[in-house]
Amino acid sequence: MPKLAVPLTEKQVAELVPKSNVYKIGDGHGLYLLIEPTGKKRWRMIYRRLGKGTALSFGTYPEMSLTNARQQCADAHRLIADGIDPIEQKRERRKQTQAARPITRKFHFSMNDQGDMVIENSSNRLTLTVPQVAALRTFLIAANDETQGD
Repeated sequence: MPKLAVPLTEKQVAELVPKSNVYKIGDGHGLYLLIEPTGKKRWRMIYRRLGKGTALSFGTYPEMSLTNARQQCADAHRLIADGIDPIEQKRERRKQTQAARPITRKFHFSMNDQGDMVIENSSNRLTLTVPQVAALRTFLIAANDETQGD
């Protein structure tokens, strides 16, 4: 018979101290707090997925309070009851969020003493010679003309 977890209190969670090894403190309904030797406290929920135990992460304490972690756990249990895997739903939401976010990159353009174009960002630098700049300009004008015709 499984061991029943006594629900945690906010005070107990705040007073938990790290040990030399990672350890868990259960709250019930599969929800537990994972305490790392570094002092980081992570909320997780364990459930069965495809016949194996799977852990779903909710966030770190104190950013994610005990009340919020319990609510997330209850929401996950509702999804499981409806036949939806909460991890797959979390992945799908992350993909949609990333797809909706515009990709922005900052570049700095300059010319050196020889007339070469220098394009830089935080980690890369590209130098184009005068003939390469002319070829690039010709290419961009032709590409623009093609798109204007569509």
